[in-house]
Amino acid sequence: MAQVDERYADAPASSSVYWEGSAPAGRERAAAASGRPMGDSLIDAHKTYDLPALVDLALRAHPETRASWEEAQAAAARLERDRAAWYPTLTAMAFAQHFQDTFIIKTGALRRNGYESFGGLDLAWTLFDFGRRTATVEAGAHRLSAANFAFNRKHQEIAYRVAVGFFAYQSALARVAAAQATLTAAAEGAASVQAKFNRGLATRPDLLLAVQEQAKASYDLQDARGALIQAQADLAASLGVSPTYTLSLVDLSSVPLPENLAQSTEKIVDQALEQRPDLIARLAELRAREAEVKKAWADFWPKISMRGMVGDQYWGSVRPTPPGDQSYSLSHLVGAATLNLEWTLFDGFERTNAVHEAVSKREASRAQLETLRLEIIRDIWKAYADTKTSLQKRDFANALLRAAEEAYAATRESYNHGLSTVIELLAAQKDLARARYTEIDSRAALLRSAATLVYAAGEMNRGDAIGQSRAFGLNPP
Repeated sequence: MAQVDERYADAPASSSVYWEGSAPAGRERAAAASGRPMGDSLIDAHKTYDLPALVDLALRAHPETRASWEEAQAAAARLERDRAAWYPTLTAMAFAQHFQDTFIIKTGALRRNGYESFGGLDLAWTLFDFGRRTATVEAGAHRLSAANFAFNRKHQEIAYRVAVGFFAYQSALARVAAAQATLTAAAEGAASVQAKFNRGLATRPDLLLAVQEQAKASYDLQDARGALIQAQADLAASLGVSPTYTLSLVDLSSVPLPENLAQSTEKIVDQALEQRPDLIARLAELRAREAEVKKAWADFWPKISMRGMVGDQYWGSVRPTPPGDQSYSLSHLVGAATLNLEWTLFDGFERTNAVHEAVSKREASRAQLETLRLEIIRDIWKAYADTKTSLQKRDFANALLRAAEEAYAATRESYNHGLSTVIELLAAQKDLARARYTEIDSRAALLRSAATLVYAAGEMNRGDAIGQSRAFGLNPP
């Protein structure tokens, strides 16, 4: 039997450890609430975080993982409570009272007064109940399994949110760099137009257009910096830490991206239906509902139990009147043992309706399971299509960026030699800026869709979206 001061081996050992079955009992407890998020104390200011490290931080810091862990611990405790019904109950009893009573005898009335006490033990044990306890324990075991798999899915959810936040932050960081490059190019263009204007080779409207484009580039840079701050706050929220901390993060621009989809959608769907923790949890809940139906039917049958009592009964300072002031005391051992049969014959159809309720809940759980299956299939098909589209858009975005860079370089060279107008130069500059943003957006979309596909399949648990995506044929070059 589990001790009351121990965690349960069938539940997750820690709020930051992925549950994989029975594990040694853990003793991790949430620290006392403070004015700042608990996760702030877990941040290493000297560490450069990559995506797996960020997920590990989130699993230790985010309160949702601790809440899900405690729910699993509560389910384990409920199961132990259900198992306790198989054991007898032993109750200690004691009472004391002062009494004064009167008996009518042949010679008159006999009055007594004194005190009485009793101390003893009462043992009660249900011997047979036609499956009530078995069904209750079975339902509790399935609900513990459901809580454990829900805990696993919460890990995957946290990992997915961190991955999406990390990719969004990296995208915002790249947009700042692109905006800075665009501003530098706009400043160089404005300086070139200014030099031509000073030599009388450019008109004032040309100069104003160049200055206007430089101001627009400055505005875009500030807007990109604002979006970066927002992305940093969103990433901190997904980690469960305060956004006031500035984490040192790796640069994701050098990481190779997936280049193709090797596996079919059907194969990924089959894997997801076998391993999605929330689907397994829903199935466990259905099994628990089926056990409750068994329990409802078992309530129609009797219960057989035994009861035994042993104790000592004591009377003290008992004074009868008459015959005088003498008193006496008496003590003797008392005990009893009974075998009880309890069978409810009629209860206003309560048990019948309890069966109807249990059956309806079971069917509702079955329908919810089927609904989740359909949602999983839909999510995987959508994520698969999004990833496939993102791969194609990535190729076009790279081609667009190369063409825009070449066009801008050629137009600027032509403008310096007086063969192009400032309008053409500014148009090429705008096209290059748009191409840069398009390339950044395509990269972020590919990373996000790949992570979504891994999450929809139920694989993500440590945040390495690119690494785990290899299991689905998302092979980097």
